[in-house]
Amino acid sequence: MRGIRSSGYMILPFCALFYFCGNAYSADTVSNGDFMGELKELKKIIARQEKRITELENQVRAYQSEMDRQCVVLEKHDEVIKNEHLQDLSARLNRELEGLKNICGLEIGAGITAVGQGTPNANNGDATDGEDSRFDGSYSVDLSIAKTFEDYGMAFIHTEAGQGDTIEGELSVFSNVNRDAGESGAHVDITEAWYEHYFLDNQIVFTAGKIDASGYIDTNEYANDECTQFLGHIFRNSAVIDWPDDNGLGCSFYLAPEGLDFISAGAVYMDEDGDWENLFDNPFIAAQLNFMPAEAFDYDAEMWGGNYRVIFWYNGAPHARVKNPDDFERGNTGFGISCDQMITDICGVFGRFGWADPDRNDIGYDWSVGGRVSGRHWGREEDVIAVAVGQAIPGEDYKDVNGFDNAETHLEAYYSCRVNEHFTLTPDMQVIWEPNGGGTISGEDSDTIFVYGIRSQIDF
Repeated sequence: MRGIRSSGYMILPFCALFYFCGNAYSADTVSNGDFMGELKELKKIIARQEKRITELENQVRAYQSEMDRQCVVLEKHDEVIKNEHLQDLSARLNRELEGLKNICGLEIGAGITAVGQGTPNANNGDATDGEDSRFDGSYSVDLSIAKTFEDYGMAFIHTEAGQGDTIEGELSVFSNVNRDAGESGAHVDITEAWYEHYFLDNQIVFTAGKIDASGYIDTNEYANDECTQFLGHIFRNSAVIDWPDDNGLGCSFYLAPEGLDFISAGAVYMDEDGDWENLFDNPFIAAQLNFMPAEAFDYDAEMWGGNYRVIFWYNGAPHARVKNPDDFERGNTGFGISCDQMITDICGVFGRFGWADPDRNDIGYDWSVGGRVSGRHWGREEDVIAVAVGQAIPGEDYKDVNGFDNAETHLEAYYSCRVNEHFTLTPDMQVIWEPNGGGTISGEDSDTIFVYGIRSQIDF
């Protein structure tokens, strides 16, 4: 811009010389007064140009300053979201945080999930119309808003509304088929509202507010998000964990010691019944220890990343004994493992196992295994095909009381087709053998339930 200013002053003598020479040969004689008037007018024009150039320079500086500020904001946003990924969070919560976009200083994300599911052999005798063949739908709308505070914390609000439960009400099973179903009558609920603070260069993370325990416990890379992965409950989380009745007041603690990048630990404390009364009478307490072999043995995490978790949980609410429903006693305990492991950069496998006190739970054990492959080899790198199988196994007390001693077996397969950057369509198939341990209708092969469906996911 300095060169532009200088050129203005250089033009002046040339313009004057041109004017003088051009008029020297004219028939009319120009007086010195006229010449000086023209020269003054040229000076005014150049002064206006200089003023305009200065204004433009100031605008460029202001624009550059705003761009620099926005870059700093985005860098801080990316840094905080990166910090979130360092935690061992659920795949669902990670996806929501990753999808946030910075808008006027706030991180905002939204999504719509719609599910249609049908079955030719619904087995719930209490179904309202008695029809065996069904096809029903459900939807949920999620809106997430977050605010990052430099590099030391973040506030997060998650609101949700939904209607319908597809065919879940038509089935009598230990573990149902649509984890996304959340009938709220289309009313908007605040499902999460918490603040998170980082200590000691992100080695310690403390979160408090209205939280979802499943966002921090029993996490898994490939089977932990009903909106993009498996729909069946047994593949979203262990079927034996006695989760709180609802999201409620609680806190979580995460520890990732410096120098021990291959290990992390997390814990959750919550009000079990979620009613915000007598907050410490019925606690839900859970802890999770995660070992990451790629970091421990210095393998390529892009090729061999994996997590091996051990989980313990305790639900302090009164529980009826399976053999004596009138006998209530506080406390229900269990433990489990949850693992995921990359085999190649496009293929991964997972596994879960859970145990719960058979004196207080219908299901004594559960397990599940599965895998997923991206579509790179058939030219669809963003697509995913996945399959999983698992069992919910009745406890000994349940077998003694009900006489149903078969494991309820689940098979689920889906193909996630990325239509575009914002829209994904996923055909899904589930088969359930021996529902309720064989305790429906006759317990023969005719009780096998086949579920077909499709899920659409729109991310804003």
